[in-house]
Amino acid sequence: MMINDFYDDNHTNSISKLFLKNFSGKNNKAVFLDRDGVLIEDVHHIDSENKVNLCDNVVTFLKKAKSSNYDIVVVTNQSAVSRSIISYEKYISITAKFLSLLPSDVYPDLILASFHMPENKNNLNNYNWRKPGIGMFEFALNFGKYDSKNVIMVGDKISDLIPAEKCKIKKLFYIQSTLHKNELSKMEEWNKIKKIKINQIHKLNEFILD
Repeated sequence: MMINDFYDDNHTNSISKLFLKNFSGKNNKAVFLDRDGVLIEDVHHIDSENKVNLCDNVVTFLKKAKSSNYDIVVVTNQSAVSRSIISYEKYISITAKFLSLLPSDVYPDLILASFHMPENKNNLNNYNWRKPGIGMFEFALNFGKYDSKNVIMVGDKISDLIPAEKCKIKKLFYIQSTLHKNELSKMEEWNKIKKIKINQIHKLNEFILD
């Protein structure tokens, strides 16, 4: 699968934006999804296409989202690029392998990535793109002209949901991944402070898209 056949690529050494070439811009609602642990199995700093495996119910969920006129937006931290575990070209190759496991009619409309390290130890520009920063979320909301009331966020870490909440996205779904099981207690503590509803699911397709 050649990613440039389907996506326009805009990237720097700190961020990546992949735009689906046939993006219509007609929908005003979207599902924002973390990648590792939600769409593909989280193996911690994935470094090979051979390690790309879809999580349960991904294709079924994406088909339902598309049929309900939701755009699909992927928002992912990928510090492995800055850590020199993988190159940008390898990141693209891994992304292409992920896409090859999906029918082309459910490809994400937008795939956004931050390559920043925690605390910006590599001193890159646009650090607010790294979750829990809001940079990717603000960009996606503006790009798609989405009303935050019509956006759903699904993540497996509290750092996925914090920026969504800051951007006034109210439909928050936490899915427990095998690699980040301790996140549930963090979610519960955060929920006590924020007094917001966090919906826990065990796999995609366990909630109704309206």
